[in-house]
Amino acid sequence: MSKYCGFAYDRCALNYLKTVPKKFRKQIIDKIQRLAQEPYPPTAKIIQGTMDGEEKVFRIRSGDYRILYVVRGIIVVVLDIGHRKDVYR
Repeated sequence: MSKYCGFAYDRCALNYLKTVPKKFRKQIIDKIQRLAQEPYPPTAKIIQGTMDGEEKVFRIRSGDYRILYVVRGIIVVVLDIGHRKDVYR
């Protein structure tokens, strides 16, 4: 078993997830659940110049959507989810 065991959503990410079409929402949730097992997949990128407290912010892709997250201890915290054209604003 992995030492990472869970994930949490920031309110902003959870609110956005509710607006995503059902087809894409399932894909995004699957990606997030996989992060709980492997928080640093090879496809994850560090967002340069962006920190959440002392943690580096990572992003992964899910189609046209981006998932921004940090790893705090054994929890993966999803900070934001958004369409690729809007998420970094």
